[in-house]
Amino acid sequence: MDAFQLPGFFPSKPLYNPIEDNPKGVPGHILFPIFMVLITPWTLFFVLLIRRTTLRPSKRNTAVVLVIGDIGRSPRMMYHASSLAKHNIETWIVGYGETTPITKLLEDKHVHILPLDEPPKVLARLPWIARAPIRVIYQIYSIMNLIIWKIPYNTEYLFVQNPPSIPTLAISQFIVLNTGSKLIIDWHNTGYSILSMRLGARSPIVKIARWIEETFGQTAYAHLFVTKALKDYLVKEWELIGRKVVLHDRPPSHFKRTPISEQHDLFSRLLPSLEPPSPPSFLSHSAETTPFTQNTSGQITQRADRPALVVSSTSWTADEDFSLLITALDAYQNSIDSGAVLPRLLVIITGKGGLRAQFENEVSRKQWKDIVVRCVFLPAQDYPLLLGSADLGISLHTSSSGMDLPMKVVDMFGCQLPVLARGFSCIDELVKDGQNGRVFDTGEEMGEQLINVIKEFPQAVELNKLTKYFDAASSKEGSNEWASWDDHWDKTIFNGLMNNAAQ
Repeated sequence: MDAFQLPGFFPSKPLYNPIEDNPKGVPGHILFPIFMVLITPWTLFFVLLIRRTTLRPSKRNTAVVLVIGDIGRSPRMMYHASSLAKHNIETWIVGYGETTPITKLLEDKHVHILPLDEPPKVLARLPWIARAPIRVIYQIYSIMNLIIWKIPYNTEYLFVQNPPSIPTLAISQFIVLNTGSKLIIDWHNTGYSILSMRLGARSPIVKIARWIEETFGQTAYAHLFVTKALKDYLVKEWELIGRKVVLHDRPPSHFKRTPISEQHDLFSRLLPSLEPPSPPSFLSHSAETTPFTQNTSGQITQRADRPALVVSSTSWTADEDFSLLITALDAYQNSIDSGAVLPRLLVIITGKGGLRAQFENEVSRKQWKDIVVRCVFLPAQDYPLLLGSADLGISLHTSSSGMDLPMKVVDMFGCQLPVLARGFSCIDELVKDGQNGRVFDTGEEMGEQLINVIKEFPQAVELNKLTKYFDAASSKEGSNEWASWDDHWDKTIFNGLMNNAAQ
């Protein structure tokens, strides 16, 4: 007997015919259109995608810098784009355009800024668990539209920032699979550790997020790390494949001490905007005088009775506990009330974020007489001027993974500004306790350090000692400890990675 006539082989009547009624009673003329509606858009998408990436040219000395976040508040990625452009590499930076990027990007002919589409505002009304997946889908569409259809080339490099990991890593791997670009992942932290702060480490969503991050982040042309600790951990835990380079954050060249004349101009513009709800102000000013500077017959000088200017930068996220600052300022005011000779303080906190209003409400209830606290968001050109005018910086950053470092402290160090920094496992890669700053664990300890560093201001012995660290570090022969971002990037990335084919 012919084997194909045996039961079970090619029966004379198909078990399922989509045109006829199927066994479960769904008519074929209804089922088949539904099937086509579901499958046709995806089939068309992949056909167009393959056609687009196959027909458009691949071009060397081109790069995409992808930021799934606000470009203007992603300094490290802006600096990547600027450094690429400096070497005549045509660069497209893709991200949200909420705030204005640094001037270098806006003026450089080699840089093209492509803003991602914002999701509909109605999403904000939904709970996070429903809002997050819809936002991710919207991001995927916008990223694919810009990188695949708006950019005229398959670029040589694709730089991506992690976190966020979802959808960054998966969509990046999909893009490089189709374009042949070299994927460079800049590991700022781990995304799942940040998510665990919201949902808890045992959440199934956090476990899925970790799997996604590990799976799609494992392989790349190169991996960049902000700390040695992060590199050692990820290489061991996830067995990363590709070149691996530690690229510590460094300040760009325009982060430096601000000349007295520019300080006077900054304070004249800035102080009128520093209004309550914070405690009453001693910040009186006029056309010729600010609390910090004075213009006498055309000569601008610092005032001998000026308050100490303390600054902190934040994104107002859960990894920065500003209740510690309130505790420290309470201790500072109590010390003055007890007879200690200490200067008045102006504390300026820069940045945007959801926890700002809560902090301002707490501060508005304080009865400090010698302390003024103000929260502002500065344009990119004024931020380094403020840091370069300040006397002391404060960092309350604690890493969700324990393995990333606050770039805001790097900015402060570029302006030769010592810091009081909250301690965590790898902070010593940046802050040398007793040399360029002090490290604290509690609000009470921070208050003690603030009093000790600021006392006898403006001739504060401890503050002057910490500040002199930067002069000594920059004078060391061949020292790269505080080289500018451009010098550090050229040595590590351009010469060490992009122009060096050796592993």
